[in-house]
Amino acid sequence: MKNIWLIILASALMAISLPAMSQSETNNVQLASKYYQNGEYEKALTIYQDLYAQTEYKSYRDMYLSCLTLLKQFDAAEKFLKKEVKKKKNDFYLLIDLGMVYYNLNRTSESEEQFAKAKEIALANESSVSNAASAFQMYRQFQHAIDLYERAEKKFPNKKYGLEIGNIYSVEKNYEQMMEHYLDYLNADNLATIESRLSYVLANDSEDKAEPIIEKALIAQAQKKPNSASLNSLTIWLYTQTGRNEMALNQLIAYNKRVPQSNDKEIVEFGNEMAEIGEYETSIRAFNYLIKRKTRSVLHNEAYIGLLNVSYKKVVSNLNPDINELKALDSTINLALKDVSITKAYDIIVTSAQLKAFYLNKYDEAIEVINEAISSNYYKNKNPELKMLLGDIYMLNNNPWDATLLYAQIEKSNASADITNEARFRKAKLAYYTGQFEWAQAQLDVLKAGTSKLISNDALELSLFITENYDLDTTESTMQTFARADFFTFSKQYTKALQCLDTIEQKYPSHSLIDDVLYRKAQIYELSNDLAKAASLYKEVFTKYQYDVLADNALFRYAQICERQNNREEAENSYFKIISDYAGSIYTVEARKRMRALRNGTDE
Repeated sequence: MKNIWLIILASALMAISLPAMSQSETNNVQLASKYYQNGEYEKALTIYQDLYAQTEYKSYRDMYLSCLTLLKQFDAAEKFLKKEVKKKKNDFYLLIDLGMVYYNLNRTSESEEQFAKAKEIALANESSVSNAASAFQMYRQFQHAIDLYERAEKKFPNKKYGLEIGNIYSVEKNYEQMMEHYLDYLNADNLATIESRLSYVLANDSEDKAEPIIEKALIAQAQKKPNSASLNSLTIWLYTQTGRNEMALNQLIAYNKRVPQSNDKEIVEFGNEMAEIGEYETSIRAFNYLIKRKTRSVLHNEAYIGLLNVSYKKVVSNLNPDINELKALDSTINLALKDVSITKAYDIIVTSAQLKAFYLNKYDEAIEVINEAISSNYYKNKNPELKMLLGDIYMLNNNPWDATLLYAQIEKSNASADITNEARFRKAKLAYYTGQFEWAQAQLDVLKAGTSKLISNDALELSLFITENYDLDTTESTMQTFARADFFTFSKQYTKALQCLDTIEQKYPSHSLIDDVLYRKAQIYELSNDLAKAASLYKEVFTKYQYDVLADNALFRYAQICERQNNREEAENSYFKIISDYAGSIYTVEARKRMRALRNGTDE
């Protein structure tokens, strides 16, 4: 076990940059490194010994000592270090190295003597403390590092090492002491640093011991400092990280009651975050708290708008939304549009138009809402998005000509490249929905080289789908049925979409489209928030059709659902499978990033 840590230590030391080297020195360093990495320590030792004799660079000395230790040549190491110590009496690194030689020889008293000398030298200069402590940590001499930090805090009263000490305790898995030091160190400036460190701890806590200890420490500290904003934020962070969103909201509200209006903004942001991840009831409770509070919040309108938007998301998240709930929400939003300042009403204008057009078939009313917003001149920077939505409504209302004209206007406008590419993609999809597959393919060919990654990926998927299946479908009937299902999905008519897909599956069970059928069904269930069914269907695609074009797509979507459901292990394994089994996938970069985030407990 000691050897493993020595190799890790040496690898870190080798990464330290050196002054400019001659070609001969560079060649020797590369050769020594190769020998070392291959376990040929005797060959590496000779080169590092010569390099240090020529330059006296610490990095070469460290590598030379690492080779001696791995070869168990402790007598040679002791002799070398004693000689060096005589020449460099104030080099605490040498004393720590010598202490480690004695430690490996079980000469405890001599080891402790050298460590004590190293600490005394380091304590003579504040700037040396962290370097010496890091050297102790690299050798896994954690208690000596802690002792050094604690003595430094006494000697240099203005210097605090709580975070560094807490980090050491986290490595030792002494979570009680870790939290004691983190909480002593906690303030607004280092809150993010502590959250990042705790993320790593939670992600790597295979025995699930850390979370209850962290929570217990936070609760105990809250009794001492009930009005601490940083402590409150850290507690909320813990609850959200561990999927206890109701507890997080309780904490937000409790703090808001203790310190009135102090965190209204955080409550609004929390409500919006919960709406994004489908925690609709929690989101509604957050917004309702601010709306119904006796003391009116300065963010009352924002909370009200948030409530309307999440209410819409909740109603339409069902496969078959309740028509009475839709009508009631429509009436509420109509009243809100009269009360809320037009400068803050953009989100509910969009929600109103979508509700009327996609769910209530009130196309004329939806068009009127959008046109009024455009003509108001309050949303000039949003006009391309509003016109895009207007084009979608024309498409829904069986008016493809006007939809195409609007998409073309946006495409030729001065809008951003993402918006113009999206308009072109909508034109291609409109052609696809109406069975004009060849014309759609021509539009998609242009988009595949687009600058927007998301649009070009979507264009690539649809283009591949048409290419793979159009020529094989001599009657075009199956493709047209499939395109109709896609149109129904776009228009939120999920039941009709599923009926079309079921028809293909029942009539043509061996058709080349079956993997696409399963994938589209999974997407529909995901859109309607039935994640269990969606995950099951995605899994069927990448297991039964692992060599087809949609396998990596399905695997990636499956991994994301697992992540949403807090099934971190399955998500991580699925991301790894994308990297290992589908090296050429467009999802490999994102999969690697998500896998790294899951392992480190971060949100990249």
